[in-house]
Amino acid sequence: MVELQMSPEVRALLGPEGLARAAEVSLTSGQCVLCDQPLTGTVNMVVRTGGTYTHVVYVHDRCGPSQVIAMGPDFAPAAPADGYAMTMTAAVLDHGGADLPVLVAETVGKAYVVTDNPTGELTNVVASHLLGQGFQLVTRLRQAPQQVAEWVGVLLLGHGPAGEDGLLILDPEGGQFFTGAVDVPDGWLTQAARYGWAVLYVGNVGGLDPRAHDTKAAVRALRTAAQTGQLVGARIAIGTPPATA
Repeated sequence: MVELQMSPEVRALLGPEGLARAAEVSLTSGQCVLCDQPLTGTVNMVVRTGGTYTHVVYVHDRCGPSQVIAMGPDFAPAAPADGYAMTMTAAVLDHGGADLPVLVAETVGKAYVVTDNPTGELTNVVASHLLGQGFQLVTRLRQAPQQVAEWVGVLLLGHGPAGEDGLLILDPEGGQFFTGAVDVPDGWLTQAARYGWAVLYVGNVGGLDPRAHDTKAAVRALRTAAQTGQLVGARIAIGTPPATA
């Protein structure tokens, strides 16, 4: 169990609304930003703030205090391609009667951003970045979100680190949004081939087990994230490299 601590200066900076949002954040699957170990026991909130962004991260009590760190006016949270570790869960989920291939990305290290107003909504730092890339805020799962141009997912079947399937997702600038293993359930490849795209959801989705293939758990996690404003999504082109002779 995680016990979250905030210093008086952190509380003063975030204000009542920010504190309420921070208390709602699940840290179950999070990692300390300093030691990269799972967040357990007493966890301290650290707020980095500059001219435009307020960036909230979490550290073990043994790793550092809860504090506000003043940054320069050009400070901005890192983009996904800068190295955010993520897990990726694949599922086939119903959207208004259509079974669609879905990918759910969740950051391992929990980090949130408050833009412009430090007493406003906390948004997952990666999700916040994606809203500026054509992704949309998801409030329900009744239909697939819009497709974003030039985002590409490449499935490398049988070419993961341990012989499992791999996945590479590239943004329009060629940056690696995600590279790693993915465990696709039965029917996922068929649906991806049928549509030529997959729905990519990103946000604070509650620590899904990528190997469980638990459709009900995935739906519950996504709905909860959507209801709390912590989920963004888009359709991205998906495919497999052509076989070589």
